[in-house]
Amino acid sequence: MCLVTALTVADFIDPDLIVDAHVNTGAQLGVLTLAALLRDRGHAPVVVNLDDLFFEFIGRSDRRRATPADGGPQHLGEKTTRSKSFFAFVAAQLRPGDFDVFGLSSICSSYPLTLRLANAIKRSNPLCTIVGGGPQASVADVATLRAFPSVDIIVRGEADDTFPTLLHHLAHPDAAWQRLGGITFRRGDEIVRNPNAPVVENLDRLPLPAFDLDSRLRQRGGVHLEIGRGCPFACTFCSTNDFFRRNFRLKSPARMVADMSAIHKEYGLRYFSLVHDMYTIDRKEVMAFCEAMLASGEGLTWGCSARTDCIDDELLALMARAGCTGIFFGIETGSQRLQQVINKQLDLAEAKERIACADRHGINTTVALIVGFPEETRDDLRDTIHFFVDSLRYDHVEPQCSLLAPLAATPIYEQHRDHLIFDDLFSDMSHQSWQQDPVEAALIKAHPAVFPNFYAIPMAHLDRREVKDVVDFVTYLATWFRWLPVVLLQDSGDLLLVFERWRRWRAERSPVDTDEQIGWTPYHSHRRFHTDLLEFVHACYLPEMARANAAVRAVARAEQATIHQPQPASAEATDRLTDSTVAYCADGLCVVDVEVDYKELIECLRNRTDLDAIGSRNTTIVFSRNEATLNVWQLPALSAALLRLCDGHRTVGEVVRECAALGMDVDGIPPEKVCLFGLMQLKEDGFIRFSSSTLIWDSEAAGETTAAYAVLPQGSNTQQPWPVSVGES
Repeated sequence: MCLVTALTVADFIDPDLIVDAHVNTGAQLGVLTLAALLRDRGHAPVVVNLDDLFFEFIGRSDRRRATPADGGPQHLGEKTTRSKSFFAFVAAQLRPGDFDVFGLSSICSSYPLTLRLANAIKRSNPLCTIVGGGPQASVADVATLRAFPSVDIIVRGEADDTFPTLLHHLAHPDAAWQRLGGITFRRGDEIVRNPNAPVVENLDRLPLPAFDLDSRLRQRGGVHLEIGRGCPFACTFCSTNDFFRRNFRLKSPARMVADMSAIHKEYGLRYFSLVHDMYTIDRKEVMAFCEAMLASGEGLTWGCSARTDCIDDELLALMARAGCTGIFFGIETGSQRLQQVINKQLDLAEAKERIACADRHGINTTVALIVGFPEETRDDLRDTIHFFVDSLRYDHVEPQCSLLAPLAATPIYEQHRDHLIFDDLFSDMSHQSWQQDPVEAALIKAHPAVFPNFYAIPMAHLDRREVKDVVDFVTYLATWFRWLPVVLLQDSGDLLLVFERWRRWRAERSPVDTDEQIGWTPYHSHRRFHTDLLEFVHACYLPEMARANAAVRAVARAEQATIHQPQPASAEATDRLTDSTVAYCADGLCVVDVEVDYKELIECLRNRTDLDAIGSRNTTIVFSRNEATLNVWQLPALSAALLRLCDGHRTVGEVVRECAALGMDVDGIPPEKVCLFGLMQLKEDGFIRFSSSTLIWDSEAAGETTAAYAVLPQGSNTQQPWPVSVGES
């Protein structure tokens, strides 16, 4: 038998966007748990991980594109055929003739690919049995069997007991399998849907997933591990209720700690993503798990999902001490009105308090939001967008915003199933790439009951295309910049007004020679958006809309730096500080002058205080990267003057004399001594280096001019928003 995982990684064409994505993926836990259960019964299943095949495929594709047949580079405007040929690549890897049974897992976004693979397998091996499973097959079981004869049986919901029992019956042919609970199958021309199978009440009885079948596990940086199942809540848009039938269960703390310890010992992995849609409902169990983690003394780290009304500050503190480094909070909407409509029923003021508390404990938090609900108004949309941007005030929060997808079997789908539209505005929860494969697009259009997540529910008060534009605008505003979206919100009071003016400005703006060609790359994800947005702020927002001009201008200036890192052709490193020593700026510094107290400005944005109260003060800001962290320093005037003189040409003696001539008095200390101390401090902070001889820069050797310091690209790491902190040097 062959178990095939669902493809979970999205193909966004640009390899730079997905090159490191494999560290967060793995064969789904359901598949690996089934593999372990089947082994216990004497089987030897083969697991095919479509995510791993995808990375292998794009690696081959990119190597071919890098060396095209004509010897020249591929034109950037060409639309890739990668998604089309990936299907053929996978089909060739499956070896249909080698297996009697194929188990195909599913999720909504890649279900078209899964069913195409089922068709290909059946064509090559008509006698094999194809069994579908997983979330999407479970909720679209009848529609799938009607539309796709290649699928023989669907195992619905939790398959831990059902699937092995089904295989036993298939291996020993009799009619008993047709009475098995939890399956949907075809009997002649009839689709038979048996009653649900019981859920697995005692999760401790399940074996550890067969992680040895994940050949890349050690490369992933962490491991997904199931800690429980089921959510007792009934949000109208969520499909979890149907799959686990609202039956909340947790594995015991002892079992979880034992499993984590065993995995750490075997594979050396220290981080665990604990899989459960709503882990913190049972406070006592969470506390017991945390105490067990602390008692183990192994220092393992973990993340989980939680509702903000099912957690408190005391529990967050305990979780942080016990190794919790990440929490996923599904807020869904920033509109208090819509919280009731969608039956989420969170108190948003309380939600903000929990997010702030998690941030204080250094817990990385994902704040997930959805727009596009059928009842949503402009005010609701504005509130959600503001909640998104407000989350950026915290250093450890990463907000995300998605269009609503009508998932099969959810209450919102059942209510609107007869009115769905196909408008090509796919939610990022339900699409696989920027360009939908034409074959799969045809399947989607032909079978809306099988693929409802690719459709949309009409909105009564808003235009979905405009809503999608708003989502892209704020999402990539937060991707490219750190504090700019926050200052625009705080200054304007209504970010939708800023967005509307931005759209008009773009429509009125004439193209210029410096505009980049973006080819098939979506506009907002291209650096062109970054450049245009900064131009908009300076040319339109500041003169027309800004209230606190100095604050907005300072943030925009700090975040508009471009890549410029001159490299010395030679440097004779030394730690000696003599008159003849040459001081030069370290690589990767971004130095910016602003006209306000930048540290005070950032604190104002963090705390939502009055922007007009920020003091006017010429200050110099230095950004310096240390591995994944970007440190931000606000320099005193003397330090800034020294730094600018460290150009790789001046000796220390020359720097001291020129700086001393500026007449800066420091409590009566001789200026030469102050300057020497300042240089040593700059070196200790990593801002400058010393060379025993004058430097020649690569750009100078080529006949170009160069600045005395380098600047750093903005928005280069969407997972670590910056600045992290502002310190005085």
